[in-house]
Amino acid sequence: MVKWTQIKSKIPPPLRNKYVLTVVVFLLLITVFDENSLIDWAESRMKLRRMKQEKAYYEQQLKTTTDILQELRTNNDSLEKFARERYGFHNSDEDVFVVVE
Repeated sequence: MVKWTQIKSKIPPPLRNKYVLTVVVFLLLITVFDENSLIDWAESRMKLRRMKQEKAYYEQQLKTTTDILQELRTNNDSLEKFARERYGFHNSDEDVFVVVE
């Protein structure tokens, strides 16, 4: 049978201290095993950063689209150009040639 003294002698001296052991267990709990662990916190921070970047991108896209819409509402020439380029609109007396690159 193994004696406690034999087991105790195999444990490194810093881990024999109950305070050090308590701190190590506590750190393990908060970094890995806790519901709100540091790993989950870091993942949430990265997700938040990514979502903020997406938000900035979509706000820029919204501003661009709003500017285009405002231009189309106020300028008939740009509306006609937009309709011709995007949707292939043309007058009845015109022939349309589509060039594909």
